[in-house]
Amino acid sequence: MSLLPHAVAAVQRSWHIFPTNPAGTRCPQSGDVIDKQPHLSTPGQPYKIRWGEWATTDLDKVIAAWTFSPLANPAIACGPSGLLVVDCDIAKEKYALRGTPHEGLHERLGPLVDGADVLRHLCQQYGGDWDSFTDTYRVTTGSLGWHLYYRWPPGLKASQASPVKGLVDVRGNGGQRGGYVLAAGSVTTKGQYTAENASPVRDAPPWLVELCREKPAPARPKPLFAQPRRGGSVGGLVETVRNAADGNLSNALYWAARSACSDGIPVDDAIDQLGGAYVDAHGRGGQRQAEASVRSAYRNQQRKEGL
Repeated sequence: MSLLPHAVAAVQRSWHIFPTNPAGTRCPQSGDVIDKQPHLSTPGQPYKIRWGEWATTDLDKVIAAWTFSPLANPAIACGPSGLLVVDCDIAKEKYALRGTPHEGLHERLGPLVDGADVLRHLCQQYGGDWDSFTDTYRVTTGSLGWHLYYRWPPGLKASQASPVKGLVDVRGNGGQRGGYVLAAGSVTTKGQYTAENASPVRDAPPWLVELCREKPAPARPKPLFAQPRRGGSVGGLVETVRNAADGNLSNALYWAARSACSDGIPVDDAIDQLGGAYVDAHGRGGQRQAEASVRSAYRNQQRKEGL
C-alpha cells in the first residue's frame, strides 16, 4: 500500500517533508537496516538525497517522489516546519538513570524507567501541568515510544542536546540543518508510526522552551598568566617572565607566550619583549631558546583555538 496519503497529510499541515527508506531497506555496503535514513535515490546505490535541501511542501514534488517509491517513509524536517518534537523512548536497560540528576526515579518506579516517565518528572520539576502539556498532537513510534509535537518560537535556536540522553531527545532547528522525525504512517522493521490523536500542535510551553533552547557558550577562561595589555605591548606578561621564581622561568615564558597569542599580539612582538625578559632573567639558552619557546607556544595556542 502506498504511503503517499500519509505524506500528503503531513504536507497539509504545512510541514516540510522528504522521503526516507522503506521498511527493511539495507545499506548495500554495510548490510545495516537504514529504514530511518534519507531515501536511496537509486536502488542498490549508497548515495542519499540531501534531505535538508529536498524537504518541501510542494505537492507536485511529493507526488512525484512517492509515485517513484510508493513505500518510502515520509519524514518531517522540524526546522523549516517550525516544530520541536520531543522523543520519549521506552526503557532499554535497567537503572539507566544512575549517575544522573533523575536517578531517584528508580526508587519510585523500579529499574526500568521510560522516557515518558522522565518527561513527566521534568514537567513537574519545571512547574508545568502534565495534562495540558500532553494535550498536543502525538505519534506512537514503531518501538512504542512517543513523539510529542510543539510549535517552536520563530527566530529562537533550539539545542541539539538531549534533555535526558537515550530516554528524552528533541528534534528541532538546532545545528546546521536541524533534525527530523518519521511522520505518522511510516513503517520500519520495529513497527508502524501511528497518530494517537487529531489534536492541533500546541505552542511549546515556556518551561520546555527554556529547557530546550540553545544556551550561550560559556566564556572561555583566560590563559594562565594572562594580563591586560598596555599600549599594545605584552605589558604585565613581561613582568611575569622577569619575576618568575627560580626553576620556573621556562614555564613562565611558555604560558606568557600562549596568553600573548590569545590576546592577538604578533609573534615577533612577543619574541622581542617576552624573549628579552627571559634573557634579562638569565634564562638558559638565551635568545635562541626564548624564540623557540615563544614560537612553540604560539603554534600550540593557535592549534587549540583552531586558527
